Amino acid sequence: MTLGCELRRRGIDCRVIDKAVQFHHRSRGKGLQPRSLEVFDDLGIVESVLQLGRRDNHLRLYVGGRLTADVRLPARPARPGLPYPDLLILPQWCTEQVLRNRLESLGGTVELGLDLSDLAQDQRGVTATLSSETGHAAPQRVRARYVVACDGGRSAVRSLVGLRMEGTSRTQHFVLGDVRIDGLEPGISYAWFDGADYLAADPLSGTGTWQVQASAPVAADGSVEPASLELFQRLFDERGLPGVRLHDATWLSDFSPRVAVVDRYRVGRIFVAGDAAHVHSPAGGQGMNTGIQDAYNLGWKLALVLQDKASDRLLDTYQEERLPVARSVLEGSDTGHNAVFSPHPVIRVVRERVLTPLLQLSAVQRAILNRAAELGVGYRSSSLGLEGQASFPRRPSRVDGDPPVGLIERLRFSRGPHAGDRAPDARGHDALGGSARLFDHFRGPHWSLLLFTGTAAGRDERARLAGIARRVDAAPGADVRSCVVLPAGTSLADRPEEPAFLDADGEAHRLYGAEGGGAYLCVPTATSGTAGSPPRSAPYWSTSTESMAGRGRRR
Repeated sequence: MTLGCELRRRGIDCRVIDKAVQFHHRSRGKGLQPRSLEVFDDLGIVESVLQLGRRDNHLRLYVGGRLTADVRLPARPARPGLPYPDLLILPQWCTEQVLRNRLESLGGTVELGLDLSDLAQDQRGVTATLSSETGHAAPQRVRARYVVACDGGRSAVRSLVGLRMEGTSRTQHFVLGDVRIDGLEPGISYAWFDGADYLAADPLSGTGTWQVQASAPVAADGSVEPASLELFQRLFDERGLPGVRLHDATWLSDFSPRVAVVDRYRVGRIFVAGDAAHVHSPAGGQGMNTGIQDAYNLGWKLALVLQDKASDRLLDTYQEERLPVARSVLEGSDTGHNAVFSPHPVIRVVRERVLTPLLQLSAVQRAILNRAAELGVGYRSSSLGLEGQASFPRRPSRVDGDPPVGLIERLRFSRGPHAGDRAPDARGHDALGGSARLFDHFRGPHWSLLLFTGTAAGRDERARLAGIARRVDAAPGADVRSCVVLPAGTSLADRPEEPAFLDADGEAHRLYGAEGGGAYLCVPTATSGTAGSPPRSAPYWSTSTESMAGRGRRR
């Protein structure tokens, strides 16, 4: 649905089909990371998910039946560069509902009860055979330019095109489900560890239900007891608090963790995304978020190619940029899984006697959450990224009438976002004096060109950049929106015509290292632009949104 929203808002006709005959109400992936919230900001739905989810978290951790950690993580206010600093707890069905509403507002829909049963591709497109799950309709053949498989860890499309999953499976088995619980304090998450045994319960805001997870015994012959309300009650009686009663299960499931990734993200005109491309332990809450960001990266590229604004070769950068991210996520989630669930005696001792006490430290808590936030995901090595700075002269000089670039300015710029990095947000004012954010400028399917005047620029420099902005915006077919970022102290009378961003507190200039001036060209997504999602850079440019496509100090 993220991909459908991305394409629809860019004017691309697409169909979203789902094998299920009705929308599910399972909590599944229940954590939205800060990076995904920034993606949703760009899609115009972040306020909807924030209203439904929970940002403050309170965890009680028991080891061997004894309370060993009582961790409180209150919601934090936005801070410079980071408008959404916290993990948002929200059942996956709620997230899907918000996305579905956005898709419908863009003229799209999710077509239920349709299974993609066959594919055939040629040089011009793909022919897909869709079968009705109810059996009430004859198979239909659909012709499309491209097909993207978002059909999960057991992807049928992946099998049809012969993609391999490379990785390992684990012998551990887990059960999970959504149930109602009596006897636990509302609004608090619980986790119990006792040797190799694990049990957890997380409240789901506004639903009256809890997501319950537990390690399940594996018999000598490898068989496991399927998830059931009776099994969960027994595990709570053995491992949890006394007097707790479970009832009214709405979803029950089980799984054995697997760590694997496809060898390729593309086969001709067919792509894979999300769990169809990579599967791993749910430790760290990365799965759904990585899939959302796969789609976010692919969407703007597909749109440019389908609108004949870019070569089909642009689509190869989807794998170039996202496959390394998937491998990194798999490695991190595997490490986290071992730390949390490994039955190895040495790891158990470290977990119970070292890691658990450390969780009481706020610095450790924030370090864990920040690592999982995915704000550091970027594409500096992408072939789309370009970056440049003016050469630093040994003695002061003037080039093309511009003031010289000083050493301090150059060092500051080097510490700002690079091509392929996430473009940070910043707070300031618009040309009319109202409150504004850089994310307000990024929001939408356009590219964004940020022209920083520098903190000491005079009226002539501001007028020059305003002229550049007007010429860029007027260029036919450019799909670029320019914004002149003005320093604190610029009066309303001195401002160039819109669009402009008054950096009232110098936040934007500091975050982008542009106190001496500079430019960032940002791709219309939320990482490193033509080099990523938020903005990225080019030689004079740097992008922001999905990433930075290009950035530069001087022309």
